[in-house]
Amino acid sequence: VALSADELTTRRCDAVARLYQLSPRESDILRFLARGRNASWIQEELTISPHTVKSHIYNIYRKLDIHSQQKLMDFVESFPLDEADL
Repeated sequence: VALSADELTTRRCDAVARLYQLSPRESDILRFLARGRNASWIQEELTISPHTVKSHIYNIYRKLDIHSQQKLMDFVESFPLDEADL
């Protein structure tokens, strides 16, 4: 069964979150960042403070050793999935 681009992104995010031991909230935010959402959009969507969003984003970038949202999007887009992830 072919996956939609959105489902593929979600599965890649889930695989990244597992491998890099992201918290459940960091995993949620990773999914939004991978789709190009910014901190203020995420803050509104999740009803959390700007500081909390920025703190989670900082932790995600640190754990993945990534320094920009574009690098994160490229990383997730090219992240290899194995059979268990599909």
